[in-house]
Amino acid sequence: MVLLHRSILLFLTWVSLFINPILAKRSLLATSLVTCMENSQISPSYFNVTFNPDDRSLRYSLDLSTEISSYVIAHVQVYAYGFLIIEKNIDMCTLGWKQFCPIFPGSMQVESIEYISKDYVKMIPGIAYNVPDIDAVVKVIVKDRDSGEELSCIQSGFTNGKTVSQTGAKWATAIIAGLGLLIAAVLSTFGNSNAASHISANAVSLFLYFQSVVVVSMQHVERVPPIASSWAENLAWSMGLIRVTFMQDIFRWYIQSTGGHPTTYFLGTTKQILVQRAMDYLDGMHKFAVRNDVTGFFSNQSVEEYNKRSLDFSLSSNTNTIILRGIERIGFGSHIETTAIVVTGFTFFILCGFLLAVILVLIKQTVELLIRFKKINPNRLNHFRTSFASIMKGALQRYIYIGFTQLIILSLWEFTQNDSPAVIILAIIFLILSLGVIGFSFWKTLQFGKKSIIQYNNPAALLYGDSRILNKYGFCYTMFNANKYWFGIVLTGYSLIKGIFIGLCQYSGKASSLILFILDLAYTIHLFIQAPYLDKSTNVLNYCMSIVITINSFLFLFFSDLFGQPAQVSSIMGWIFFILNAAFSLILLLMIIVLICLAITSKNPDARFAPAKDDRASFQRKSSVKRKSYTDKGDNLASKEKDNVHNELFALGLAAQDHSNNWELEMYRLHNLSNGADDEDDEDKSSSSENHKSHDILTPSLNQSDKWIANEKERTLGEGSDSDDNKPNNNAGLGAKLKNLTRNLSTKKNNNSPPNANKTSNTPKSSHITRISDTLSPKEEVNSLNTPILNESPKTHQRNYSEMSAQQSMNNNPTDATRIV
Repeated sequence: MVLLHRSILLFLTWVSLFINPILAKRSLLATSLVTCMENSQISPSYFNVTFNPDDRSLRYSLDLSTEISSYVIAHVQVYAYGFLIIEKNIDMCTLGWKQFCPIFPGSMQVESIEYISKDYVKMIPGIAYNVPDIDAVVKVIVKDRDSGEELSCIQSGFTNGKTVSQTGAKWATAIIAGLGLLIAAVLSTFGNSNAASHISANAVSLFLYFQSVVVVSMQHVERVPPIASSWAENLAWSMGLIRVTFMQDIFRWYIQSTGGHPTTYFLGTTKQILVQRAMDYLDGMHKFAVRNDVTGFFSNQSVEEYNKRSLDFSLSSNTNTIILRGIERIGFGSHIETTAIVVTGFTFFILCGFLLAVILVLIKQTVELLIRFKKINPNRLNHFRTSFASIMKGALQRYIYIGFTQLIILSLWEFTQNDSPAVIILAIIFLILSLGVIGFSFWKTLQFGKKSIIQYNNPAALLYGDSRILNKYGFCYTMFNANKYWFGIVLTGYSLIKGIFIGLCQYSGKASSLILFILDLAYTIHLFIQAPYLDKSTNVLNYCMSIVITINSFLFLFFSDLFGQPAQVSSIMGWIFFILNAAFSLILLLMIIVLICLAITSKNPDARFAPAKDDRASFQRKSSVKRKSYTDKGDNLASKEKDNVHNELFALGLAAQDHSNNWELEMYRLHNLSNGADDEDDEDKSSSSENHKSHDILTPSLNQSDKWIANEKERTLGEGSDSDDNKPNNNAGLGAKLKNLTRNLSTKKNNNSPPNANKTSNTPKSSHITRISDTLSPKEEVNSLNTPILNESPKTHQRNYSEMSAQQSMNNNPTDATRIV
């Protein structure tokens, strides 16, 4: 058994080494060398060193110029996460390196391999070879061996080749977030509004959270710890920063052909690029602690060209070093040229929008084709086909809403960069597009909400009752409680202010980080006070997201060196940033996966989610419910009767949905009834429902007692009606029973009401309405019997139960119109 266990472990070890060969070989790499003091007599231009602890080999290739002419010693200091771990004086002549014993003025180009003593190798802790994105630097102070005078100071950051920035993590987060948005769109198209609202709210919140992590990392702070910077690079796709090689070639040509000067950081080897460095980062520890986060090279260009871009040189500058921070650092980490960042973001925004439109068109054409070949019922997806234009507009507006932050930041930042005149024109167009579309959408939402409150004393009446408004502007308010439909304006304004400071304050890192922290804290407090989302669980989720975003902003206050804290503080906070966001992202992704599985596998997705804590369901159209298709397509009469049964079940379900305590049981029972249950099954189910009568007074038994029949006859004779529909019929179908049942409930309610109830019932606007029939006065209800309620589409093939019952009742007795439920 022990032998088998060891064999399995050996096999797994071999497989892991085969899959990821980097794990099989330990190494330390350094690819840049910079000066760390003024008037340094050594100026490096190229540096590349690889240390292999297994064979103790040190391979190095360097190109530097020196003004030193003497024998020197090197005072070496090694820092890990701000802590000094190695400090030693080394005489260069004792190493046997002839190039440095002595050093002569001039240019020095060396490419060689040396073997380090075991004593020096043992001084390096083993953790240095395994921890991803290790935050470690080495500093060498060169002194004259005779006088002890400091001649030069050079420093380099090194890495072990392991990082948390992984292509797999980028794809996983992008696919899961995209699937959440896609499933929400499909469910809303097919009419499952409750499930669509929950999944859409969570998916959009997840996407906005991913964007917020990238946005906070775009601040122009002094130094972002390597682990934090690498995690942000995993989510850079949410801002459209995706590298495609041939696109980068096109963008470089486009910038140059339109009057710009494209950067070519990844094409040459004559200069070094440092990402976010600061000379005074370790003032408390010998004025040193920096790390070269990412290094690249670019071809022959003059220093003046880089000075035009006003790059920030906190270190002692030389002609071979350039430093990137903020948005440039994020773009460089994604292997995108600095001058191509804006056009890359714009291009992928357009491509994804075009792909969304193509998918919707293909779905519509596929449905039309299936109907033409009689593969599906023509009444299925009728609303999607007849309202396709408004659905398409709503989908594209929702997409612009999701990309709003990306467009604002890139457009405003381009005004400070001036990559080329053509790109500035594009930035103006996208800025106007985003502000115009989103601003107009929220303005129309406010108008419709105020109009609905004035007419019906409830904003949900128009916002959810009119399908055209819901399809086109629903992205502005469906994730919120109906009474907090305006909160989307607060969220958009919050994103706009953050985008302004990120895009326009790239060279004021301390100021922007402080303002963003105050803004995030204020929004979090306001979110807790308002609790605007559609239910408690969604509110709690967004509370957690807002808290994490605020903590991220707080951590970046330290990364900006606002407080002048020791280096250890920032390094430890970098790990806190990574652990917090990685764990929270994992929880959110798992939650979205669970929601997607519930929506796909459930026969009735709406039953899987608690109803929103408002009355939107009383007004919202439900175009379809998953039900068994018709088996007898030739019997048109039976098909029509079955449609009527479904419509009646819709009306009864809408009446009970808002107030039923055991809502989930009723949703499943409603689905079972809609699957074509016969009269005998209905009687069996009615007997079981009597046992739950105390819990659900809106769905009593369908069995008609003698007393019920007597009351029905008395009511019918009292009204003087001759209609057969008003006569009790023990052989009547399910639809007739439900019709009589609803009418009887209305009669009992009117008989038990006080004498003054009829007077108050004629003024529905003075009370808070809960369903569509309450929005009509008696005169309006009589006049609207043959017209759709709340601007219903004239092409709809099905009429709901309330309209049919009202029509039949009016034919018998016009004064009984107010009794319709």
